[in-house]
Amino acid sequence: MVVLCQLNTTPMHVPPCRQSMRSLISRQAGILVAMLIVASLILSGIPSSDLKQVHEVEETSGRQLGDVDCSNYTFEDLFAYSHASFDVDFQDDWASSITQATAWVNGSISPAVRENIDGLFEGFPGGDNDWLSTDEREGVRSVGPKCIADMNTRLGMREGQPHRGGVDWNDLTWVEEGIALDEVDLVPDDHEETRNCQNAFATNGCKEVPVHVDDDLQIMLLQDDEEDNNMQFNQLPNMGTEPFTIALNVTNMSDATLNFTFPVITNLRLDAWEIQENGVTVFGLDEPSVTNLSDGRLRIVVNVDYDLADWPMGKNLFLDLTTAENVPDNPPQWSSDAPLDGEMMAVMLDSGKTMLASHEFAQSWADDESQVSFDCSASNGWSWSLESGDMYITPGQGQSELTCSLVDLKNQVSESSRTWTLEQPLSFSATSGEYTDAVPITINALNGDRSGLTVSITPFQDDTTSPTVSSAGPVDSSNMEINVSEMSPGPVELDVTVTGNGMADWLFTLDLGIKKESRAPEISVTKTREGDNGTWDEEGYSYSMAGTVYDLDGDDISIEIEVCGYSTKINPEGAAWSNEVSVVGCNSHESYIITLTATDSWDKSTSISVSVMPPDEYSTPNKPSDSAATADEGGLPAPGVIATIAMLGLAGLLRRRIDSPQ
Repeated sequence: MVVLCQLNTTPMHVPPCRQSMRSLISRQAGILVAMLIVASLILSGIPSSDLKQVHEVEETSGRQLGDVDCSNYTFEDLFAYSHASFDVDFQDDWASSITQATAWVNGSISPAVRENIDGLFEGFPGGDNDWLSTDEREGVRSVGPKCIADMNTRLGMREGQPHRGGVDWNDLTWVEEGIALDEVDLVPDDHEETRNCQNAFATNGCKEVPVHVDDDLQIMLLQDDEEDNNMQFNQLPNMGTEPFTIALNVTNMSDATLNFTFPVITNLRLDAWEIQENGVTVFGLDEPSVTNLSDGRLRIVVNVDYDLADWPMGKNLFLDLTTAENVPDNPPQWSSDAPLDGEMMAVMLDSGKTMLASHEFAQSWADDESQVSFDCSASNGWSWSLESGDMYITPGQGQSELTCSLVDLKNQVSESSRTWTLEQPLSFSATSGEYTDAVPITINALNGDRSGLTVSITPFQDDTTSPTVSSAGPVDSSNMEINVSEMSPGPVELDVTVTGNGMADWLFTLDLGIKKESRAPEISVTKTREGDNGTWDEEGYSYSMAGTVYDLDGDDISIEIEVCGYSTKINPEGAAWSNEVSVVGCNSHESYIITLTATDSWDKSTSISVSVMPPDEYSTPNKPSDSAATADEGGLPAPGVIATIAMLGLAGLLRRRIDSPQ
């Protein structure tokens, strides 16, 4: 099982993240325990007629023998190996293959393999107890072919011109009946720590060793002797007589030899090959070994490796085969798109490590049958590097010369090299801050007259741009104006392009601290028919107000309403706002000043204040007064206005009666 697990996922798909062996048990516990029970009963001599009962017991527990699911697992997800060898022998029908493999696990890492297998049986008798037993080994052997058949092979073919992805691959699939497994010294017989299995359910003759045993071991995938193949695919329409590509995802294959053998096809040969990491060609690798066997078949041998520290980087192998006449592979040549020898390549001196040319752009500088690499050197303390195909430069001081040659996959070097001058021809500056429309940009010429250059500047924010402004470069110093009036509030960056004779186009992005200033929102209060700013409620304790609010920049707005030192915040609904303004906490009996402040998301605000007269005191009850005495304070309740007038009237009437003659 374990070897086949490493040929997983489709050719152009990076395998899923690694998972422990323990996680696999949750997906195939039923089949493993069933196989272990069956194997144990067979080894114990129980008649086959009784095996039906075992299966029935398994079914009652909700587990099914066909529930194996080993998809999305690779050997590297589960084990480490020292070296592996894979042999893929394509059959004459061009629709099947015999695939065999051997993985060698040296002593230093073999304990990890044994521990993982033991951990697979967590929860079962004798499982996950730091001892690996022959019963556990037989359980793995039993379920192995079914598990392998559930996996993808990571191997695909495609007829037509060379392919590097973006197409449907003719994926190879496993044939369960054709798979056989074997191992050497997984549970060594003669180790000094070997003992009889200690768990009560062990089979007769069961042996176990501690998982820390570091004896070398081998795990082998073989073809079943009773089958013709163990891997199949859709037959190639032209049976190998037309160009085709083989792709294999070699992600996580830490150290492996791949042997591909093809049927007898006249003039079949390897036309090109490539290994890509995250889609970028790897250079400087050893050429595949190509041999025409004595029986006329073609064999290609490729060595691959993968640094586990690079995970999750995807790595793919491509082999292009053809029967066409062999065309000589000439050294790469400079294309018409490449900067001319002696031209200037502009670089910002204070940029630190910066990209000089992207992988795609740099590839356009060469004419060759495949992708090329660059061999470059810089002077005057500048440093050059090539990372994932992108060309980087780290400036030093002053000027530098960069000299480059082209190198192809066969390590052929271009006949000529090119040297470019590296320098900064212009500097750009502006006063950082907020602007509503025009922003002056100062351009200074460095190292002489730069009037022959053309400078184009485009302000942008995310996917929004303002009109591009262009001007000639300065003799000494000059100014340009950009306009940000139509942009949204916030930071504004500049896309700059500098072109001119004798220099490669200079394209870069500038951040000069420029911001588009936010405009304050506008707010208003809607008048009633009577011309008031709102209406009082029947109690005279709250004032209903409404109006409109609008932000010219389209920002979100919040409104704060303040009266008598108390404030509350509301959010408008679209361009409309409304609120009940409470005056319960106010002491004034003359008028109320209500202030409304609209604030946008950039803290720009607009405030308006309105004066509101209290309601008619003769038609509306008084609101509570903070100065009125209460019964709890030892005083009498203050009489109302109407009650006071009535009392005064009654007093006058009594006085008239007293003063009148008898």
